[in-house]
Formats: sequence, structure tokens, C-alpha cells
Amino acid sequence: MKRIPADTDKSRITSLRRDKTASRGLSFNGARIVVTGKVLPIMEELLSPFGQIEVADRTDEESLIALMPGTIALIARGITPISARVIASASDLRVIGRTGAGYDSIDLEAATHHRIPVVYAPRAGSRAVAEGTLGMMLGLAKQLPYLDRKTKSGEWKVRDSFSLGDLEEATLGIVGLGRIGREVARLGRAFDMRVLCYDPLISRDTADKAGAELVDLDFLLKKADFISLHAPLNQQTRGMINRQRLAKVRRGAVLLNLARGGLIESLDVLEDALLSGRLSAVALDVYPHEPPDTSHSFFTHPNVLCTPHVMGLSGKAAHATFTTVSRGVAEVLEGRIPDNIVNPEVLKGS
Repeated sequence: MKRIPADTDKSRITSLRRDKTASRGLSFNGARIVVTGKVLPIMEELLSPFGQIEVADRTDEESLIALMPGTIALIARGITPISARVIASASDLRVIGRTGAGYDSIDLEAATHHRIPVVYAPRAGSRAVAEGTLGMMLGLAKQLPYLDRKTKSGEWKVRDSFSLGDLEEATLGIVGLGRIGREVARLGRAFDMRVLCYDPLISRDTADKAGAELVDLDFLLKKADFISLHAPLNQQTRGMINRQRLAKVRRGAVLLNLARGGLIESLDVLEDALLSGRLSAVALDVYPHEPPDTSHSFFTHPNVLCTPHVMGLSGKAAHATFTTVSRGVAEVLEGRIPDNIVNPEVLKGS
């Protein structure tokens, strides 16, 4: 089991590990906590006092519904959808957790209707995703995957056949200037990049403080050498990167998506933009459907760099994410209102 950091509030941990039946008079006998993926030791440390932690073998809707009797907490990993039907079937459910900064995979309206609090980890993985973004950007600018393959196959003279790209003085366009977007802006400035941003929900003053120029989306697409998506997924942003918008992109730009796969209309439009030369490269950590169908010809393009929705799960970030969500779940089960709750109105008057 991973050691709890020295700066963890020990009195808080002790409180969460007290005898189950002593927690505000609530009884958790026979209760269970269902998680839809891998469990880190810190989650067991914080939540085992409240019930038996079980990892769901299958996460489709019917399988989750079958697991709901006796389940007091449901923790969604990755993009596992928690639908209205699952929530409606869960008469014992007291809290839903989401191990990430987004919660679009959870039917929040249904959870709120049934007065079930939803907790998440809005800050824990921000730096890890930002570092992943810069890592992918550098990898494509310096053509590391391509050069790695060529060098290992003995094609040494490839070094004389082309020039590498630079981040210095290149223009970075950030779509969505939330916590991750602001961190990407900070890292981009460290490489002496010009930073543009598009976010209809922020002020010019906020952008200025992040060291970014607030512009409209069309301007960003026309000017950016690197376009990095960090917007939330909602009705307004779903499919925002489509065929029409890609036609406006500066020729030879690099597109990166480490936010939500649904921000991009489809893999088809990305492939067409690559084949036309409108995009010179694409880096994806997220996909319109996960896991993606890798038989799609998009994945055979040499300038496509892919990772399995993992950039927010560095060791430090994963520990922080699981700690944040587990604490939020525990506080709800103890009758408290956690800071990281999405719908606090369901606990008002409790």
C-alpha cells in the first residue's frame, strides 16, 4: 500500500478510519463501494471503513445496474458512463465519485434529481496533463517517434533529409483557459512561445494574468502553429473541431487533444486534414469513442502520436486524484459537505 504523505492531515485520516457505526450515527454494515476500474491503496485506506470496496468486472449499463443493490458509493474511473438508469436503480446510493477533472460522463441532472451528491478532482491532474501536452508538442516538433524508428532501423542518413521544428517563437493556441489551459500557457511561455487563447467564459484580465492573448476561435485557428484543446465537453463544445473549422487552420499546424475526445467531430475529419496537409501532425490522449477502433486508417498515419487517456495519471497526480475523490466520498458518508462537490444543493438542509 502506498504510504500516505507526511503532510497529510493525520487527524482527518483518523476521523475517516473511526469505527463505522460511530460516524454520525450512520450504519454501513454490509455496504459496498463499487469502483469501475483500478483502485489505488489510498482509496482503500480512506474508504474501507465505510464498506467493502469492489472493482466492477464490467461497466456497461446493465452490469452496473446489477451491482447497485447495497452500493452506497459508486466511483467512476475514466469515461465510464453513469446513466440516469443506473442512478435511478440505486436506491442505496449516497454518493458518486469521478476520478478526474471532468464529470460529463455522469448524468448530473439525474444525480441531482435523486439528491445524490457528485464529487470529483478538479485540480489534482492539472500539472500532469499540462506536462503531457508539452511532451507531445516537443515530441512532434522534434519528430521523435519518426526519428526513433529510423535510427533503430539503421537509417542514419535520415538526419540530412529534413529539418526539425522549434517551439521558440512559435504560436501556441489554447482552446479553454481553465486550470490545465493556464498551466499549459505558463509552460509554453517558458519556451518563449507566443500564447493565444480562446475561452468565452473568461475575461481579458484573466487571460492577461495567464500571459495569453484572448482572441476569437477563428483567429486562433488561423494563427496558431500548435492548437491545444483544453475545453470541457458540453453541448456548446461537442464537435467544435469539425471539418469547417479545420479548413480555417493555418497550413501545417499541429493539433493536440488532451481534454475530451468529443471536442473533435470524428477521426475522419482529422485524417482528411492530415492527408490534405492542413495539419502536419496530431497528438491524442483522448478519443471520440474510448477505447478507439485502432483499425481506422487514421492510426496508420506516421504523424499521429497517441496515448491511452493516461496523461493525467502520473504517479503524483493519480495519488492526488484518488485522495481528493476518496475524501469527498468519505465526507458525504459522514454527513459533511465536501469542497469538491459538483451539486452542493442536494445536501442543503441535510
